[in-house]
Amino acid sequence: MSCTFEEDLTAYIDGELPAARREELQVHLGTCAECQRTEALLRTTVARMAELPEPVLSTNTRRAVLAKVDALPPPLKERLLALLRPPVLVPSLGLAAALALVVYASRDTQGVDVPDAGTLELAANMELMEDYDVVGLDSFEDLEVVENLHELEVQ
Repeated sequence: MSCTFEEDLTAYIDGELPAARREELQVHLGTCAECQRTEALLRTTVARMAELPEPVLSTNTRRAVLAKVDALPPPLKERLLALLRPPVLVPSLGLAAALALVVYASRDTQGVDVPDAGTLELAANMELMEDYDVVGLDSFEDLEVVENLHELEVQ
């Protein structure tokens, strides 16, 4: 079947088409024998499916199916979001900061050992990350509170 209304027949039978598209399809059904046959076949199929008995699962089967569903790995999106949670993110950032500090400190500075502003900022952020890890923060809201503690202490 190569009709443009082919995709809409199931939605039409289920009563899910918008009114304008439904009217277009009804007009089309008056002229297209192939769509009429497909519609009749779909209506017969839906009627026969409704006559089938409801499947009854035993308790053991139900438990086995639910156990298999529970054993499925979480979707990729959930796994990636889990990496952004503070218990994972904060220690990771601390390690990244420590690695950056080691890389920075190990470069050849031609005998000059003067820390610049970037090094001092990195060290301060590393200390902050270690504090977050010690406190055991659970959410980004907790991070925000810790970052703004100095404002709360003044008030």
